[in-house]
Parts: sequence; structure tokens; C-alpha cells
Amino acid sequence: MAEPTYLPLLNSIAVNEAKGEALLNAWADATPDEALARALRFVAIREGEHHWAFAKRISELGHTVCEEKAFQVFGNFDELLAYVKSDASDAEKVARADNGGDSGGKDIFTSFFNDTSIDPETGALLGRY
Repeated sequence: MAEPTYLPLLNSIAVNEAKGEALLNAWADATPDEALARALRFVAIREGEHHWAFAKRISELGHTVCEEKAFQVFGNFDELLAYVKSDASDAEKVARADNGGDSGGKDIFTSFFNDTSIDPETGALLGRY
């Protein structure tokens, strides 16, 4: 089966949403703040749902998720995972998570639909995401 031109986008979303889920759950396990832990776990569930929805769509298209081909949002993921598990304060973790979130004022999500070959089912999935 031919590889859709938008497969790298779907793959990158699936990979990075799974990493987001792992980071948030690790942070939730490390924080002493129960309210923050609940919030982190709630968002982690959504990240996991996104991962599985995109992994499912990739599978329906006849392909598999491949971490090596994904655009890496988190840089050094293992280092960041170790940090959120550490005894650093939650404020320090927020500050570290926020550094580099600047997209230059651009909405990266609008570029998802620049590929006019996206099929309706994938387009609907991206729209919900």
C-alpha cells in the first residue's frame, strides 16, 4: 500500500502524544499535590486517547507507528522524563516544560490541512484533535 503524504504527520502526533502521556503520568506520580496529580492524570488520559486514535488510523491505512520517523517535540525525552520524576518543585517543572513552547506566533495546527490529499476520515480525526 502506498504511503500517504500525511503519514509523517499522523505518526508524529501518535508518537508525541504517547510521550506526553508518559510525562504527565510520571509527574503525577512524583507530585505531593493531590489536586495537581488529578489534573495531570486527566490530561494524560487525553494524550493517551490521542495516541491510540492516531495509531489506529495509521493501522487502518496499512502502516505502523514508527518512533524513529517522528518529529520529536520533546527534545531529550529521557532527560525530561527523569526530571519530572525528580524531587524538583512543581513550579520548576512547569518552568522547564514551558521553555521552548514558542511557535513564533504561528498556529501549527492550521498547517495540518495544507495537504489536500488527506482523506475525509483522517481529516475528521485531525479536526477533532
